[in-house]
Amino acid sequence: MKPEPTGTKMAVHWELPVPPGGTAAVRLRLSADAARGFADFETILEQRRREADEFYAALQGEISDPDVRLVQRQALAGMIWSKQFYYYDVPEWLRGDGAQPPPPPERRRGRNHAWTHLNNADILSMPDKWEYPWYAAWDLAFHCLPLALVDVEFAKGQLLLLTREW
Repeated sequence: MKPEPTGTKMAVHWELPVPPGGTAAVRLRLSADAARGFADFETILEQRRREADEFYAALQGEISDPDVRLVQRQALAGMIWSKQFYYYDVPEWLRGDGAQPPPPPERRRGRNHAWTHLNNADILSMPDKWEYPWYAAWDLAFHCLPLALVDVEFAKGQLLLLTREW
């Protein structure tokens, strides 16, 4: 533990037994103001719910079926949730991390070994997280159509990442 209370990283390990059929809630707030507490938690949470409901009500104005609206909202939320920082630098991957044991020699002849020009470092919509670290560019391009409903600038940016001349 650091003696001075500063830094940029933290972690929490909290065991919370939940009985079958039971529920549990954990409230966390990252704030420099420790005295702030949770007095306004419910107010802020309700405000954010209202804002989300208003956003989707405007987006889904032409959809009359409440089940269809719910499915679309959950699908779009899943796509927003799947954004992640993607970092893949092929030359670095081939060399390995100097602080770790060297990579196996097969790596120099393996998948993407000739892609020494490839250095990705950006936020991507990750349609198939199980494919990580190999993003599915074709799927990502198709996902940009529904993503444009909720964040047109992000969707455009994704297409530009995939189609730039680099």
